[in-house]
Amino acid sequence: MIPCVVSPYAFDGSIIRLEQVVEKAKSIGLKSLLLADTNFHGTVTFNNLCRRNGIIPVHGLRVGTKVFYARNREEFEELVKAYNRSEEPKLDFLKIDEIKLIYYLNDSQLDGHIAMCQIQQSPVKSGSSFDGAFEDAALILGCTPYDLRVEMKLPQPKKNWLRSCAELARTPEHRKRFEEELNVIERLGFESYFYTVKRIVDIARSLDVEIGPGRGSAVGSVIAYVLGITKIDPIKYDLLFERFLNEFRKELPDIDIDVEDKKRPLLIESLSQHFPFFALISTFSTLSEKSILNEMNRLKQTPSSKVIELLKGLPIHRSIHAAGVVIAGEPVNLPFVPGSKPFVLEYDMQSLEEIGVTKIDILGLTTLSLLSQMKKNLELHEIPMSDRSTYHTISTGRTLGIFQLEREFARTLCRQIRPESIEELSVLLAMNRPGPLLAKLDRVYARRKRSCDNSERLNLFQDTFDVIIYQEQIMKLAMSLAGMSPAESDLFRMAISQKDRQAMKVAIEQLKAKVIQRGFGISFADHLSNTIEQFCAYAFNKSHSIAYATISYELAYIKTHFPKVFFKYYIDEQASDKKKIFQAIQELRLRGFEVLCPSVNTVEVKENQFQLPLSIITGVGPSVEQMCAAKSPFSSIDDFARKISLPISTIQRLVNAGAFDCIYSSRAESLKAFNSFQKGYDPSLSEISKVFGKLSEQKQLQITEVDIANLEEQVYGFPLTPLVVFLEKSFAPLSEVFCSSRVLPVAVKVQSSYASDGMTICKVDEKLSDGEYLIIFGINGKALKFYKLSEAKSVLYEVSGCFDEKDFEEASPNESVKVTLMGKKVFIESARPLTDTYRVLVVN
Repeated sequence: MIPCVVSPYAFDGSIIRLEQVVEKAKSIGLKSLLLADTNFHGTVTFNNLCRRNGIIPVHGLRVGTKVFYARNREEFEELVKAYNRSEEPKLDFLKIDEIKLIYYLNDSQLDGHIAMCQIQQSPVKSGSSFDGAFEDAALILGCTPYDLRVEMKLPQPKKNWLRSCAELARTPEHRKRFEEELNVIERLGFESYFYTVKRIVDIARSLDVEIGPGRGSAVGSVIAYVLGITKIDPIKYDLLFERFLNEFRKELPDIDIDVEDKKRPLLIESLSQHFPFFALISTFSTLSEKSILNEMNRLKQTPSSKVIELLKGLPIHRSIHAAGVVIAGEPVNLPFVPGSKPFVLEYDMQSLEEIGVTKIDILGLTTLSLLSQMKKNLELHEIPMSDRSTYHTISTGRTLGIFQLEREFARTLCRQIRPESIEELSVLLAMNRPGPLLAKLDRVYARRKRSCDNSERLNLFQDTFDVIIYQEQIMKLAMSLAGMSPAESDLFRMAISQKDRQAMKVAIEQLKAKVIQRGFGISFADHLSNTIEQFCAYAFNKSHSIAYATISYELAYIKTHFPKVFFKYYIDEQASDKKKIFQAIQELRLRGFEVLCPSVNTVEVKENQFQLPLSIITGVGPSVEQMCAAKSPFSSIDDFARKISLPISTIQRLVNAGAFDCIYSSRAESLKAFNSFQKGYDPSLSEISKVFGKLSEQKQLQITEVDIANLEEQVYGFPLTPLVVFLEKSFAPLSEVFCSSRVLPVAVKVQSSYASDGMTICKVDEKLSDGEYLIIFGINGKALKFYKLSEAKSVLYEVSGCFDEKDFEEASPNESVKVTLMGKKVFIESARPLTDTYRVLVVN
């Protein structure tokens, strides 16, 4: 009997691991194996595993009770064509009862197969193990081995198309660099690749789809810049083409394209119509221990540790790759997911690479969608790249909503690096990665920038204070000091970037020898080698970093100069993220805006006011906001209920959030009106919130500030309306704690676990009795220490580490800084540190 392997990619209960079944076939002397899936997902992996192990792969396709098989490459092509046409192949076939379908390796794995069948809701196939007396499929069926590589050609430009584009280069320097890059591209035969990417970008722009400034090492290409594929001038920022492409590279270049995520589907649809062949790529989710437990828990079962091990890592379902697309100048016979439009290839990215298919990544970025909307709203076509106030925003760590810089540690890094130019912002982004931070490169850079580090340096990279941050810097060292060509320097970069310590050591020793041969001293060569070895493992791609720094800067510029526009789009985008909405409110308040509750009616908003959207209320989506806009104004809750059909519970949330205060002038009056409406509407449907007792029985509704805070916390996820506060002393603003993620002292009034400084309000995790306090708040508003405000006279920040005068900001008269200068203690009155190397001392 012929064994027919069913891979887990058929998604009907198989737990066969292809590498194991191939190994088993070898051990029992089989010369061939037949794959009998109902799709082509596992085809390439199966083919490669078999051929590497001396097994003849026979490719079959299971259709109903038949397994059609291909004896050679020509028949395989027919198998794929028939599959794509949803027809039976005109090929020989085996009947299911003539063969044995293999779903698991041996009988000890039956429990795993049963569990997988339950998860996939597929019938159990008992007796489908790889045990028994088997025959060779290839021998019986007359099959020969063949590879699955395809001849795929990208769309072809007219002759000398790229050479004719040289006239677009603006300066002699750009034209010279264009010619140098062109020679490499033509020699390697990559002109059609640039042509294809150029067409994608042009189509995107014709659809008004925002394109990113560039991504990855491709930003170092003048040709990509001149063609409009990227927006960053490589000459201006001293970027290397050889990091992207050089004569030693044989595979196609890799130009990834960032586009605004909201319009990516529009672009994909258009591309599918513009090219003779266009397809998306499959990807597969695999089972983890957690997902196995979740699935079995859903089935009310507890899997054994053995079953978990059998299933872990197996594919569980197919989806579409988030970025990858395949484009060709003519149709290619590859299997498609049935019914997919645009076409989705059944192969994943790795399989496509194995058979010689080129993919291009088109990635959707939410940030680009936001940026595009903001620019269009403001009619902002040009953004000045050296705006000091924008860099100040970044350097203080107020970077909520700023690409790559939102997280708490990134804000600390902003204050540490303190960027003052796009180049320094690029350093910041490159530094904000686990490797450089683990190596403490941020501290080395910060100390050198502030002139606190007088240790011996090479003085080769003054722009980064001799800290090797970029891969391009390593290449430049190899070129300038060891005499390597640009292409050789990239090989050197790759050698020392490997995890193989021995290979890296050999490469550095070779560099050292060349440096000495060129007349440099041994001590200099040793110092150079040590420096490279210390920093090279953490070096980043400068081309990529500069491009992404541009996105970060543009967002920061809009946030700095047009905060109402910035936060309008940011809050709309993040409406379901309670933490981010709360932080956005803090930044608005810190900037002097009065933050208004959402409103069912359109109300006049002054220049110094910002109104929150209805969509941030729990259970109230954008559709409610749209209905309100279409059917307002409303004269009462009854009028609202007649015009808009909503559950009474949703109306109650709108009331609790203050959305009807525009009609009733206060929350208390809104609640009273809702109470009356509820009774008249249908008392059995819902009761008003019990947070302040049986208010419905009271003739006069009494509501406190704490009641309002409680209601708001229910519907927003946080309190919104500040308490009325009159404090004799002031320290740091409470909003600053959440805006910059610093440890700061704040004078607040505490009432029922709510803390307010009069400008904003938050919940405190400490159970404090009502009163006035000085609280030392940590990141995310955690109360680290607290003191009775009457007993706290002032606060002293004791600063340690490296600093300069730019690391301090003006503060209240109750705050001062203590530093040590030239061995002496110096006190700075009414000041607060911007760096994070300090401790807060309270003076009683």
